[in-house]
Amino acid sequence: MKKYNKLIRDRIPEVIEKDGHKAKFKTLSEKAYLGALDKKLMEEVKEYQADKSIEEMADVLEVLYAICKARGYTLDELEAKRKEKHIERGGFEKRLFLEYVEDDEQSQTGTISDMIALKKWSSFPDDLKEALLNNVFCANCGVSSIVDYAIVRDKYGIVLQGKCAKCGDSVARYVED
Repeated sequence: MKKYNKLIRDRIPEVIEKDGHKAKFKTLSEKAYLGALDKKLMEEVKEYQADKSIEEMADVLEVLYAICKARGYTLDELEAKRKEKHIERGGFEKRLFLEYVEDDEQSQTGTISDMIALKKWSSFPDDLKEALLNNVFCANCGVSSIVDYAIVRDKYGIVLQGKCAKCGDSVARYVED
């Protein structure tokens, strides 16, 4: 006998019976169901992190939909909130990674400069950006790609400052105006 003690999909009892096995199930209270959904979400995210498959992504989404309904929201409300936040704060398409925020007045100038650089970079076509990111010179590796990069303004254009995708050493890619 194998013990599971976890929330399962609605048709799993049929699958188990069809396979010729017997199992014990129970229906959870609302409070227990919400707790089990939260645990299930973490389980599915962990499985996605290990596998990275579309099947695991679908499982995560299914649990999120169930949590939405269990908490009294509709899927339309969830999607409307997602769109609202996307419009207000953006998505994740630009792959931005915030390292830190400085609050002193001197750093504000640097932040404004970086925002200008980011706007310039964002105006480039995707194929050009991809070509620039994949054509960086590394002193150790020769031609490589740049990863974990920051975009800063330079008097001649912008500079991508980051790491070599192959060896991890610091590299930079200048993009002139």
